Amino acid sequence: MLNLYPTDFYYEIKSSYTIIRGKDGIKHLERVLTTKIENIEFGNKHESLLCDLNGRVIDLLTIYIIKNELLIVGNSIKGDEVRRILSTGIPWNEDIIVLNADESIRKVILSGDKINRIFKNIYDSILELKDFDWLESGDNIISTNNRHKITSIEILMPKNEMNIIKKKLIENKFKMINEKEWNKFRIDVGIINHKEIDNRIPFNVGMKELVKMDKGCYPGQEIHARLESRGKLTKTLVRLSCQNFLKEGEYKIDGGGKIIITTAYDGKENKSKFLGIIPIKYVEMDKIVLTNGIEMVIEDVVSFQSLNFHR
Repeated sequence: MLNLYPTDFYYEIKSSYTIIRGKDGIKHLERVLTTKIENIEFGNKHESLLCDLNGRVIDLLTIYIIKNELLIVGNSIKGDEVRRILSTGIPWNEDIIVLNADESIRKVILSGDKINRIFKNIYDSILELKDFDWLESGDNIISTNNRHKITSIEILMPKNEMNIIKKKLIENKFKMINEKEWNKFRIDVGIINHKEIDNRIPFNVGMKELVKMDKGCYPGQEIHARLESRGKLTKTLVRLSCQNFLKEGEYKIDGGGKIIITTAYDGKENKSKFLGIIPIKYVEMDKIVLTNGIEMVIEDVVSFQSLNFHR
């Protein structure tokens, strides 16, 4: 476990929840998502982007394939926009219903040494669950994320069971972390958030794995194809550290261009840490120097790792 975190912790992720019912739901998603989804099965978990006609990201979506419906989890402020898009362009002869489940579901992410103890009654070893699968425990949906330095577990639950889950976690010595601690965790392990991708070209923010150019058309596909054919990235997402704390926002770089700090953690007496978007020409350098004289060390490039097994 990385330093500065509780040994065992949990955090409530604010999200939007959309349910699609009807036998043509997957077919409809295939038309609008940036990845292929038509061959996924019950019990699978799939990730994809929803983009606008200019090829910019609207939201990163996680889709859970349930027996008679699809559960789509996205950013909390994008739910209405996502549902509006999904409700548009449905052929008259297709069976599709789009529902708002924002007030019914909650999501918690947890990590720590006691994970197996929490889930021992429902799965021999929760850590052996594949990232692209999920399992059901009562009304809860449980999945793992082994793509980063630290394994984490995600639980989707009915809103009225939130306090029950929290009580069980507290009884097992899990500590709830705040948003500041969560942002530091994200920076350290490389979890890309909506703040990094909102209204941006996927290739510029480490999301290339979720853009599949060998599938049919989707909103923004022409823009993505044009950019890919040029084969030239202009920006990239990186992890940085600095002796000074800088707020999220844009800063000019001495040498040209700018850095967009998307997530910032104030380390106080220790180094502050950041996720930021920089011009690609700086990616091989050890550091960048801002026009105000502040130096920022480039730790590494941050890229999204897809869990989709049927890429």
